[in-house]
Amino acid sequence: MEAHPIPQNVTSFQFKLVGDMTLKQFIYLSSGMGIAYLTFVLLAAPAPLLAWPLIFLFAFLGIALAFIPITDRPLDHWLKAFLRAVYLPTKRVWQKQGRAFPQNPLFLNRLNVYLSTQGEIKNPIPIPLATPALSIPLPKTVISTGPSLPTPEELTKTVKLAQQAQSLQVKIIEGERELKQIKQSMDAEKFNVVFANLQNLVQDAQQIRQQLAQVTKEEPLKEAPKLKVEVVPAPKPKQTKLVLTTAPNVINGIVVDAENNYLEGVVVVIHDKEGLPVRALKTNKLGQFTGSTPLANGSYTIELEKDNLIFDLLKIELDGKILPPLTIAAKRVYGNNPN
Repeated sequence: MEAHPIPQNVTSFQFKLVGDMTLKQFIYLSSGMGIAYLTFVLLAAPAPLLAWPLIFLFAFLGIALAFIPITDRPLDHWLKAFLRAVYLPTKRVWQKQGRAFPQNPLFLNRLNVYLSTQGEIKNPIPIPLATPALSIPLPKTVISTGPSLPTPEELTKTVKLAQQAQSLQVKIIEGERELKQIKQSMDAEKFNVVFANLQNLVQDAQQIRQQLAQVTKEEPLKEAPKLKVEVVPAPKPKQTKLVLTTAPNVINGIVVDAENNYLEGVVVVIHDKEGLPVRALKTNKLGQFTGSTPLANGSYTIELEKDNLIFDLLKIELDGKILPPLTIAAKRVYGNNPN
């Protein structure tokens, strides 16, 4: 099979007889040449003017059908398509078969039925009228005369007392606001001064309310409850304990340097009492290390290693309890001393 750079019909296999010529091409070529040879034998001598054009025509048709494609299609394909297009019908006519369908007479006379109903006058639907409700006379309302109006002097005094009470109320609100600010800043001396002023303002407000009650002859207003201000110290933040594991006998901890910075990549080797390594861990970016499985009860030694750092050799005893995180700090940083 040859490589085909363009889409071709590669699914069907054609037998090739001579070189690249297939069986179909051989039949077309041999038929055209055979008919041309018969025409030469039969008509060349008696009618040469008629024979030679036919000889060339049959020979050309054989060669064209075998070797000359048009737009990548053989000539026989175009001849079949031409004959099919010539003999196929291009105009179709609807032919009735004589079947009769039942028709509704009311549907055929629908126009007459509609016109016959146009002259009819439909009576309107009577609208029910509601019976009028009986009018019941309402009882006469007796307007009771109230107490006599206050005199202009009483009104003037009342207005003045109300203005004083309003100004005192504003001062009380401002004092409470300052008191809250001082309470937040925890200034004791300023707090006591503002608290004393606030108590005096509250007493003045109570006196003015009593005078208003006497002038307007109303019941005395209830005394406002005294404000109890207590200095509450700010709560100390609780130190939350870091928990790295909840399983017993699991050695865990945090490794830092001399400046309390977390150390990453520190190798932690745990040895048993016989000096054999049982765990090898490595700290993460936060300097934390923890084992995955618990160890047996007994004494263990912890050895830490990192470039340019020195750590103490730690010894720990396990007894089946949950261990808190160990905080391990590097002793010092050393470098290469030039000789």
